[in-house]
Amino acid sequence: MSPLKIDAIRHFLCGIAMGAADAVPGISGGTVALVLGIYRRLVDAVSQVNIDAFRLLIKRQWKALAERFDFWFLLLLLAGIACGLLTFVVVLHELIGEADHPASTRPFVYAVFFGAIVASGYLVAKMVRPSNTGHAMLCGLLGIGGAAFAWWLTGLPALEAFDSAPNPLVSFLLGSIAICAMILPGISGSYLLLVFGAYHYFSGIPKALAKGEIVLGDLFAFACFALGCLVGLLSFSKLLKWLLHQHEAVTLSVMGGFMIGALRKLWPWQGDEVEAPFANEAVICFALMVAAAVVVLVIDYLARPDVEEQIDGDHASQRAS
Repeated sequence: MSPLKIDAIRHFLCGIAMGAADAVPGISGGTVALVLGIYRRLVDAVSQVNIDAFRLLIKRQWKALAERFDFWFLLLLLAGIACGLLTFVVVLHELIGEADHPASTRPFVYAVFFGAIVASGYLVAKMVRPSNTGHAMLCGLLGIGGAAFAWWLTGLPALEAFDSAPNPLVSFLLGSIAICAMILPGISGSYLLLVFGAYHYFSGIPKALAKGEIVLGDLFAFACFALGCLVGLLSFSKLLKWLLHQHEAVTLSVMGGFMIGALRKLWPWQGDEVEAPFANEAVICFALMVAAAVVVLVIDYLARPDVEEQIDGDHASQRAS
């Protein structure tokens, strides 16, 4: 198989992993992208929407436009995200259960992601490359601050859940907020939707659509939500691109802190009773945590040479410019 085909498959699978992560309240697809080494490339590609891009579009200079947006990378990644999100939001909706009726399998789902995020936080910490001792202290303080903020955020009580379609403006704003959180490692857009009482409503729409139970009002609310996601993504990606290119070490430190602080929401036991708990649940959960962490570390070990080459190349291009 050619290297181009291997890259295409890898980017699609990365998208599926990101979509699956975004379906869980408490984990961000940005975390997956960062650990898999495609985060900077994703942010750079998405942030290319500007006047020059519209000029190329008007002039129908398709090749130049595709190169500007890293088109094939984005297309494959977004296709994977869509597949992962639409598939896992239905599966995880069943495995996690409702807010007031958590399923018996929810602790296992959370345990898997808890272990994966612990390992991911360690890997992100390894990516931080401070230039001197003072810079290292600043990175450490910002990492602690990021962890404290995420810990506080994930402890906020959820508002009353929506039982019908919110108005279009609310749907749009929820989409904008959720996508900004989704692209940030550690802060989960799904969790923010849960805080605002909108997670179970919007995550239930694909499930209802698959069963043919959807109504026009729900589809319109979902379209407004998706439009908000698009606008929020295009706007926020420009800020992230600047931060990563100009202040990479401190940005990664804050992101790593977000990831560790957000673990509060992924602890398998959230203080409410699940339906028919399994025997030896605690033992199984801790075994799943360890297994998930090991899988993440093995994946990183296999992919790390390519990721480090990419990071070193980025540093070299920054010094040259």
